[in-house]
Amino acid sequence: MTNKYTTVRYDHLDEVVHKQVMDNGLEVFIIDKKGYNKKFATYTAKYGSVDNHFKAHGEVHNVPDGIAHFLEHKMFDKEAGDVFNKFSEMGASANAFTSIDRTSYLFSTTENFFENLQLLMDMVEIPYFTPEKVEKEIGIINEEIKMYQDNPGYRLYHETLNAMYENSPVAIDIAGTLESISEITAEHLYLCHKTFYAPDNMVMILAGDFNIEETFAYIEAHQNSRPDFEPSDIERFIPEEPYAVKTKEKVMELAVSTPKVMLGFKTLPDDSDNAVRERRDAAMLFALDMVFGEQSPYYEDLLERGIVDDSFNFAYQEEEMVRHTLMAAETADYETFTAEIVRIIDEVKTTDFFSEKRLQSQKRELMGDYLTSLNSPEYIANQFTKYYFDGYDLYNVPRVIDSITLEDIKNYFNSSIDTKNMVEVIVKAYE
Repeated sequence: MTNKYTTVRYDHLDEVVHKQVMDNGLEVFIIDKKGYNKKFATYTAKYGSVDNHFKAHGEVHNVPDGIAHFLEHKMFDKEAGDVFNKFSEMGASANAFTSIDRTSYLFSTTENFFENLQLLMDMVEIPYFTPEKVEKEIGIINEEIKMYQDNPGYRLYHETLNAMYENSPVAIDIAGTLESISEITAEHLYLCHKTFYAPDNMVMILAGDFNIEETFAYIEAHQNSRPDFEPSDIERFIPEEPYAVKTKEKVMELAVSTPKVMLGFKTLPDDSDNAVRERRDAAMLFALDMVFGEQSPYYEDLLERGIVDDSFNFAYQEEEMVRHTLMAAETADYETFTAEIVRIIDEVKTTDFFSEKRLQSQKRELMGDYLTSLNSPEYIANQFTKYYFDGYDLYNVPRVIDSITLEDIKNYFNSSIDTKNMVEVIVKAYE
C-alpha cells in the first residue's frame, strides 16, 4: 500500500517532517522527534484580528473588532462544560491564542495522546454558541479589556501601533474594544467559524515520537467522518495604508513609578517575495543587535549615562501586513532617549559601523540558539506554524542565516528605519 503522506528529510539538521493533505483540504504535518516522551499538537486557523472585513461565498461581511479572539474563548465552552477541564483530566495541558493573522489551539501531553487529539479536533470543529453564553462572555472579555487598559506595557504597545497606522487593521486591539465586543452575536460567531475554520483554511502540526502511519490514519478517519464542508472562499479587504505615520507623538498618564517610552519606525510592506522578506527579517535582527545590543558601544554609552537600563528592548517585525521597528525603555529622561536613538540611527547610516567580525559572531550565536530550540516540541510546533503561514520554512533558517552578507545588513537597515517617519509614545505618572 502506497503511503498517502510525503516525507521531507532535512539532513543538515537531522530532522524529518511528514505531511498529508486530508480529503477535505486539512493539511497535517508530523515533525518526527524519536525518543521524545512529550507530544505536542497545534490546530490553527488562518484567521486573526485583522479579518474584520471579508467576502465569503459571494457575500461581503463586516464583523465587530475582536471577534477572532472572542471566538477563540468560546470554542472551549461547550454544552457539556468547559473543555479545559477535560484536557486536564486526561493529563494534558491545553491553551490557545489569537494573533493578527491566526488563531491556534494547542495541547501537550505525555499520556492519552489520541484521546486528547480527538478532544482537540472536536472542540475546534464543532461550534456551540447561544445568546446567553455569548452575553456572559461579553462580560468576561469586557473585564479583560479593562484590565489591559490599566497595564502600562500593554497600553504603550497598542498606542504605538495606533499612532503609526492610519487605516490598517494591524492597529486593532486583538481583544477589541468595549463597544465592539458588545455588538458580537451568536450569528457572528457561527458565520466566522464556518468561514475561517473550514478544513482547507487550517493546518495541524504534531511534534513528538509518533507511529506515523497510525497517526495519519487516525486523523484521516476523523476528518472523513465530518460533515461535508464547502471549500473556503475568502477574499480579505485590506485598506490602503499611507507611508506617513498617523500621529507623531502621544502622552498618556497611568500609574507608573518611572516613565515608559516606545518609538515606532513605520515602513510599509513591499512587493518582495517570501525569500526576500525572510532574509530582510533575519538581517534586521542582526543589524539591530549590532547597533543596540548589549555588546554595542552605543548601548554601553546609553547605559553609563543613565539614559537606559536593562528594560531597554527593540524588535523588528515583518509580516504580510506589518513592517516596523519598535524600541522601548523605562527612563525618566525620555526626551534625551528619543534624541539619542535618532542620532545613533542617523550616524550608523552615514558611517562604516557594521563589521564582518561582529556579523560572524552573531551568526554563530543565533545558530546556537536555534539548534537548542529544536529540542523543544513546543517551540517546533508553534514556530513551524508561524513560518508556514508566513510562507517560510522553519528548517531553512540555517541557510538564510548563512546567506546574510554585510551588504544586506547595511542596505536593509538603511531602508527599513526612517527616523523622519517615527512615532513617540510616552506613559508617565499622573500629575
